[in-house]
Amino acid sequence: MISAVNSIRFRDELGEVEYFGQKVVLLRRDVFELIRKELSRLSGQAANVILEIAGRRVGTEEGRALKAKAESLGIKGPDSLPDFVRTAVEETNIGIGKVRVVDLGELDGTVNISIQNGFEVERPGGSLKAACFFTLGYLEGVFSQLLGKEVQGKETGCRARGEDFCRFTLNVRS
Repeated sequence: MISAVNSIRFRDELGEVEYFGQKVVLLRRDVFELIRKELSRLSGQAANVILEIAGRRVGTEEGRALKAKAESLGIKGPDSLPDFVRTAVEETNIGIGKVRVVDLGELDGTVNISIQNGFEVERPGGSLKAACFFTLGYLEGVFSQLLGKEVQGKETGCRARGEDFCRFTLNVRS
């Protein structure tokens, strides 16, 4: 099933890369850190808010694409959607790290996610604060679309603080 979900195409003849039919640009991981540093220099703490909002916008678009793919495969009912969500999020590699849905929260509306080797952390253990603002926003956007409900989250663990994984908790808004 994942080959139907993971839709990346290299169009060498045009010098393009497509992901779910959208043109994408591949950048080195350190480019994101350079952007973060420049945003922080120009806007201080507002840089984290900007990154989270940008992540949410990107995640919303990715979530829409994944949901459309699920529907095109005939996955519409609540019984088959959790497996698709887990597969789509865990196996669709877009380079944010190795994502694992720890708990999909079908009963209480809480989703727990861990990410190994998250792209926003260049120096593990180099900070006292969580650092994955873009990723948090991205996950909020993706899961809002896939679950069909608004979710809000927080980063509960971070490699920037020396932990093994970055951990996120998303809650369905009432």
